[in-house]
Amino acid sequence: MLKELRGKFSAISASAKKNAALVVASATIITTCCNFTYAAQNVVTIADAGRTPIRITTADTNVGKILSKQGIVLNQGDELNYALSDDIQNDAVIKIYRAMDVSVTYMGETKSYRTVETKVSDILQDLDLPVDAGDVVTPSLDSTVTEGASINVVLYDNHNVTVQEEIAYSTQERENTALASGERRVVQAGQNGVIEYEYNIQYENGKEISRQLVRETRLAEPVEEIVEYGPEDVWELGVVPASKPTNYTRVERFQATAYDASPADNGIWAGKTSTGMPLVYGVVAVDPRVIPYGTKMYIESVDGQYKYGYAIAGDCGGAIKGNKVDLFFPNRSTCYQFGRRDVNIYFLD
Repeated sequence: MLKELRGKFSAISASAKKNAALVVASATIITTCCNFTYAAQNVVTIADAGRTPIRITTADTNVGKILSKQGIVLNQGDELNYALSDDIQNDAVIKIYRAMDVSVTYMGETKSYRTVETKVSDILQDLDLPVDAGDVVTPSLDSTVTEGASINVVLYDNHNVTVQEEIAYSTQERENTALASGERRVVQAGQNGVIEYEYNIQYENGKEISRQLVRETRLAEPVEEIVEYGPEDVWELGVVPASKPTNYTRVERFQATAYDASPADNGIWAGKTSTGMPLVYGVVAVDPRVIPYGTKMYIESVDGQYKYGYAIAGDCGGAIKGNKVDLFFPNRSTCYQFGRRDVNIYFLD
């Protein structure tokens, strides 16, 4: 009897131990599952610019995956406070900064940009467009703008510039009877002076808008050139002297053309003058009311580069009126070369 009771007790104990083990195993599995589920669930806040923030509970930790599952799309220029590849933890806040289109006129050139900034000063800084205190920005730097806004920046600059210019020297000519006729000699070489100017220049968008003289300093005075020349040749028709005469009574400016003895220029008067004077180099057609016939002259171009020489008023022409003269040349090609130019006439009588 005792042996039978002991056998039943052993069977009961074994069954109890087995049941206890099952209970422990089940508890362990439940505990493990509960712990895993708790660790995987994160509360995340998504703050999308211009929208009410949302809080979600998710088992995902990857930023890109979280946004994708919420149907949130990022456009060109949008920014996040995380990278899409980042993993986040519980209570994380994902901030989305939405880009907008703005038009910026800078240095006179207008361009379109996308930016997440809304304050004018931050937009310009974000676009790397520097602005100084004296520049004018519209709207003002502390203004907040929205999609499609236009920002105009006018840059002003102000600084001093120093430049130097030459002062042309003058020339004094004097006769020296010890020199041969037509001989010229430089007794003292001329030298240009130097003057320095300092200007205050204002610029708008890189272009000069005003210039004010601040200082003028003569750094070097010009040195006069002195030239001596031999006695002048006696007036002789058609001769080009070595230098212009000094015994003239006045100098006047005329417009000069050229003609020859051909019928193309003179028609039935070809080879003749209105005074009967021989038609040779040095004879000039004039308006006799302005320059009387027989007047002796010396003629050269206004710039002094071309010298016609000694001449005489001995002809007239239908188109020669007022301060106009027609210079005779022996051939047509020379007339074409001379063309039409302004001359100075030195009157010798």
